Amino acid sequence: MAISRRDRTALTVGAIVLLVFVLVQFVLFPLLDKRRRLEKTVTSRRQHLAEMQAMQQRYSRLHARSSGLEEQLAKRAGDFSLFSFIEQQGGQAGVKEHIAYMKPSTMTGKGALREVMVEIKLQAIGLAQLVRFLDSIESPQNVVEIKRISIQENTKNKGTLDVVLQVISILPGEEGRE
Repeated sequence: MAISRRDRTALTVGAIVLLVFVLVQFVLFPLLDKRRRLEKTVTSRRQHLAEMQAMQQRYSRLHARSSGLEEQLAKRAGDFSLFSFIEQQGGQAGVKEHIAYMKPSTMTGKGALREVMVEIKLQAIGLAQLVRFLDSIESPQNVVEIKRISIQENTKNKGTLDVVLQVISILPGEEGRE
């Protein structure tokens, strides 16, 4: 069976086209697809790495801040009590007779530090007295700050205020006492 030159050329071209098709379909496209997936993976992992580095920096800042807080607590008197501190400052600011109530509460924590809070209600207090009292109780050196404040005008005594404060502080936790 003799094949003419023209048929041989057609078969050769067909075989070459078939070979190119097979190479493109089963070699080149899978390689390009795999490369695209690898690029996506690398991009994703870079984002995760950037997030982890940001978290590490945040952790370092928080850790440094916590160490600074522990140093401040060490400088404070060992028998410090938020309730007593507020009562003492109230006497010095001249608002002790305006205190309707003081409710202490301790937030339980499982770390080296725990938060304590005292809620105070002041009735019929003047603005100047309130400012003096707030200035005296907010004490960075004693790690005391005002968490929340609610001020209303007193309805019975014009020109006076009714105030509810939440004052917080940090104390060494159960781990910090040992």
